[in-house]
Parts: sequence; C-alpha cells; structure tokens
Amino acid sequence: MENKKHIIIFSHGFGVRKDSRGFFTYISTSIPEAEFVFFDYNIIDEENKTITLSPISEQVEKLKGVIKEIQESNRGAIIDLICHSQGTIVAALACPEGIRKTILLAPVFNTDITESILNRYVSHSKAIVNPNGVSVLPSSDGYNRLVSREFIRELSKIKPFDSYNTFCEKTELIIIEAMHDELLAKVDMNKLNPKVILLSVDGDHNFKEEARINLVKTLRYYLL
Repeated sequence: MENKKHIIIFSHGFGVRKDSRGFFTYISTSIPEAEFVFFDYNIIDEENKTITLSPISEQVEKLKGVIKEIQESNRGAIIDLICHSQGTIVAALACPEGIRKTILLAPVFNTDITESILNRYVSHSKAIVNPNGVSVLPSSDGYNRLVSREFIRELSKIKPFDSYNTFCEKTELIIIEAMHDELLAKVDMNKLNPKVILLSVDGDHNFKEEARINLVKTLRYYLL
C-alpha cells in the first residue's frame, strides 16, 4: 500500500442497516490499516422497527454524495468501495470517478424483484406482498422492511451486466461470488467484461462464520 490515507466506503444490501449482522463491522475491524465509512441508504424507524427502502435512484444519489464528500475532504487519499448484494448494483449505477478499487460481494445479477425477493415471502404469515403498493417483509433481525412499488419498478429496469461492464472502465472491479449463495441463483458470467476480476469464495450470501475469515484474507490481499 502506498503511504497515503486509505479510506474504504461500504455500500450495504437490500433492506438492512449499515451494520446489520455485523458483516461490515467485522471487515472493518479486520483491516485496521484503513479508515472505513458506514452509512444507511434507507429510512430506519427504531420505535416501530421498520426499514423503509429508498428507491434505487435515491440510493445511487446518496452514494454519489457520500463519495463526493469523502473525496473533497480527503484530497489525495486512496478510496476504495466494498459493496454487498444489492449495494453492488447501486455502486455500479453510481459509477463514480476516482475510486481505485471496487469489490462486489455476492453481487446481484437478476433484478426481477417479484420473483427473486417478493415470492420468498408469499407463504410468510406476517408478510404483506403487494407489488402494486407497499409490501411489508419481516426480517430475522426483528424489523419489517417496507418495499414500495417505485422501488420494485426501478429495480426491475436495471441491467446488471451492462452496469458492471461500464463501471469496470472507471475502477478496478473485483467480483467475489459466494459459492453456496442461498439467495441468489448462479448466472452465466460470460457476459462480464474481461477486465473484471472474478473470484469465488466458500460461504453463503452473508459469508458467515469460517467463510468470513477467509473472505477477509482475500480482501486484504486485494486492498492492501
């Protein structure tokens, strides 16, 4: 690593908080050589235990704003991104300048939210699935995720491969697939730009337990 200030910005996934499941917190404490930036995309109501998902376009603008603020207040610093799940496509759509490396963890390639997300909750007794209004999706951390029709509409129009292939022209792009991802189906990666570095790491969608330790080793290799 060059002798410069090193800042890593996190971009979190669908319907969670910036520190949910301790995932990003674990990564940050395992790479003490860098400074980390956490922020939330969504509106969190602690009293009512709800997380209202911001439309994708608003999330993109939020990320752009965070990156711009960091860049302006840290001239000359090395800035990287670590993105997880839905946060990967948000970063690709933002396609910011001046990012040295971007690592996409368990990235999204299928944005058909009706099939890939909402349908998982159809049989849940406490879920309200309403593609034409607001869906209420319970989560294991005790929060209800409120998903609007606008969110669904915007996400369904995204073409992930196109977005990632464009983004890799602006940053060194590293994709790390979870070999046992229980949430996202495997896809044909032949559509990816050859510039993209594609890796597979043992683990589930959130790289829990031993997989998290091995993931950090890979992150340290590419970021430091």
